[in-house]
Amino acid sequence: MPNSLAYLMLTLWPAVTLAMYLWMPPRSAVIWSILAGYMLLPAATTLDLPGLPGLNKYSIPSLFGYVYASLILGRIIPLFPETRLGRIFCVMLLLAPFLTVATNRDLIFVTRDNVLPALRLYDAVSVLLGQLGTLCIWALARDILSDARALRQVVTAIVVAFLWYSVPMLYEVRMSPQLHIMIYGFFQHDFMQMMRQGGFRPIVFLEHGLLVAILTAMSAMLAVVLARSAPREDANRWYLAAAYLLVVLVLCKSMAALVYAIFLMPMLLILSPRRLMQIAMGMGVVILSYPILRTLDVIPTDWMAEMAGRMSADRAQSLQFRFDNEDALLAHAMQRPLFGWGGWARAVVHDPVTGQDISVADGLWVISMGYGGFFSFIAQFGLLLLPVFLLGRAHRAAGREVGILAAGVSLVLALNMVDLLPNASITPVTWLISGSLLGYLEALRRAAPDADQAQAGSVPVARKRAAFAGLVGVPSHGPRSLL
Repeated sequence: MPNSLAYLMLTLWPAVTLAMYLWMPPRSAVIWSILAGYMLLPAATTLDLPGLPGLNKYSIPSLFGYVYASLILGRIIPLFPETRLGRIFCVMLLLAPFLTVATNRDLIFVTRDNVLPALRLYDAVSVLLGQLGTLCIWALARDILSDARALRQVVTAIVVAFLWYSVPMLYEVRMSPQLHIMIYGFFQHDFMQMMRQGGFRPIVFLEHGLLVAILTAMSAMLAVVLARSAPREDANRWYLAAAYLLVVLVLCKSMAALVYAIFLMPMLLILSPRRLMQIAMGMGVVILSYPILRTLDVIPTDWMAEMAGRMSADRAQSLQFRFDNEDALLAHAMQRPLFGWGGWARAVVHDPVTGQDISVADGLWVISMGYGGFFSFIAQFGLLLLPVFLLGRAHRAAGREVGILAAGVSLVLALNMVDLLPNASITPVTWLISGSLLGYLEALRRAAPDADQAQAGSVPVARKRAAFAGLVGVPSHGPRSLL
């Protein structure tokens, strides 16, 4: 049970967020309020307020940050992107809870004593307000962190944050995962799952050790991206940071995250930005088509479990257990494939005799399919992957080649989305990266007409872009821009 400090931290964090927005530039405030809130606030703890959905480490920094940013900048931060497809995905994401409720007004009779309730409008509103918490992160990043310098600032902040976070991580590797207990009075997950290979995997203040591992892997890869895109005199320190984070990742004892890093870091080191972009797009296609491929039994799950068995029998058993549960959950989801089953345990598999839940949902894709069907899955995954698919088109429209920073970030984002297939590893970092990358691409597309006019000999590019520069943080004259 959370102690008083856990609730006090959540209660005070709106004030901490306000202080950041008052004393920091808006870009830094957006980045650090979200990262610090997620990495330091207690996990599995919710402030339940009368008539409102619960507030937690996901929603407090984003919702209050959205309000503060709108007040400080003197305008409402738009939730909807400029891209038509992005607007469609946003509308789908906001409509999905209501469509799910509308198609699940019936009772589910599992057994005589176990009857699952029909969904109500309150359920849709509750889910919608929860989704707004993550959507506000994406909107803040897309609107405020919307140029190449801001994208680099986001990447740098993530790497630096996990360099610092490695200190408590190494402590827990040596002393066991106990910081959350020591500070917030309870352990946020199953302690046995933090024991691996005769030692411990760190969890610190996140929800699971696997989240710590995948974020450490992403940070190591982003350090390589920073090294390749930095001046030569600064590159070596980022390479050292990547090597250090890779060592920490090994100590996290997560085979999947380590395989991701070992497989993709050489690509980030040697491949061209164009090739990295193509690989990211290919990964995105696989992710969006994965539910259909699993439904058609195209994914070689038996072969994958066999390959895992060559490394460890325990890992093979764990992977096969996931696949078996995915099969059962997917078969149940296909009974209502369009809008899913909704909450109140309607999306899980029950024993027909005892009425007990006999399924375990690990991957976010199957959780999304069960709750909201294909409609919800496409909305959420399509929105997050949108910048990956727009990367090449936006650069072509601006008459530019894809740079290593944008291409590398898109590959790391695609990797995070790949990990959502076996795990529910979506975090505020995912939404922050996706929103910032899309904001950068939208700014690039807005600058494209200027380039076309310059080629026609009408207006010099430098003059046109200088007039617009104040909106993206590089004012050419006059007072310092808020952004």
